[in-house]
Amino acid sequence: MFRYYMYGLDIESELEIPELRQSDFEQSDVQIHFAAVPETLSNATNAAPWLQVSGEECLMSVKDVGRFLIKNGREIVIDRRIDRKRSRGLGVPSSDIRLYLLGSAFGALIHQRNQLPFHVSAVDSGSGVWAFTGPSGAGKSTTAGWFNRHYGWPIISDDVSVVRPSDDQPLLYPGPRKLKLWSDAIDYLECGDANLKRDLSNTDKFQLYLNEKELIQAAPLQALIMLERCEPGEKPSLRRLTGLEAFRVCRLSIYRPIFEQYLRKRSEFVADIVNLTQSIQIYRFRRPWSLEAIPEHFAELSEQLGQQPLSKAG
Repeated sequence: MFRYYMYGLDIESELEIPELRQSDFEQSDVQIHFAAVPETLSNATNAAPWLQVSGEECLMSVKDVGRFLIKNGREIVIDRRIDRKRSRGLGVPSSDIRLYLLGSAFGALIHQRNQLPFHVSAVDSGSGVWAFTGPSGAGKSTTAGWFNRHYGWPIISDDVSVVRPSDDQPLLYPGPRKLKLWSDAIDYLECGDANLKRDLSNTDKFQLYLNEKELIQAAPLQALIMLERCEPGEKPSLRRLTGLEAFRVCRLSIYRPIFEQYLRKRSEFVADIVNLTQSIQIYRFRRPWSLEAIPEHFAELSEQLGQQPLSKAG
């Protein structure tokens, strides 16, 4: 069995997961193993064609990859299918298994644990952790990578991070130690000599593996920034949000919201989001999409990230 640490959880896994940092512990929070998984759950709700939910169990079915049974926020059972289209009848590559394990399967498990998984990239500016969110292509990873390269600010996490509502203050628990970047961003950030692997999405996107010597621990979350692209002719702008606008940004930043609908009590989830918006700052940052103009467009954002305390809501 392999032992790892991710999202503040001690994980014992039958599957080797090179994306995760190895750890040493006596008792695990989560166990991952291979076993037969049923095609359906009894008394299940069909949340999606690929997803069934029944009580404290969640069943994901991924074509040509396998089935994942997530149980009670503590266990993930993998039933690996044989892809007969592959040469010599080989099984599904572990890389394909890990893609869905570290993505949707763990997303479901985090929701089962009544915690908040956020789709963000985050850096520690020295004044606190700033997390960047936004739709696909908004530049979350590129923004975090730029601040890391130009300011030396540590990358806390990329893609998915976790907040535990039970903590006395909001802490951001990091996920796998990698940064997802498009090829043009890799060239701009001069990452050509780094540990890069092509993303499994079969696009012109790569994963930059971060080879830190020390384990990155949870850190206080100071602010969440929604990244948006400007309309033609619009200038970059950074605006503090409050109330319903802040709530919506937090709500839209949740990873795999379909799980929240079926795995959590609505009232508790809403209360957790409201409490978070009252504990951190929420911003909207709009800018034209141009890698070459990042230093100019990020001027106000860079100033804010280095400030403490932050400006009041406007």
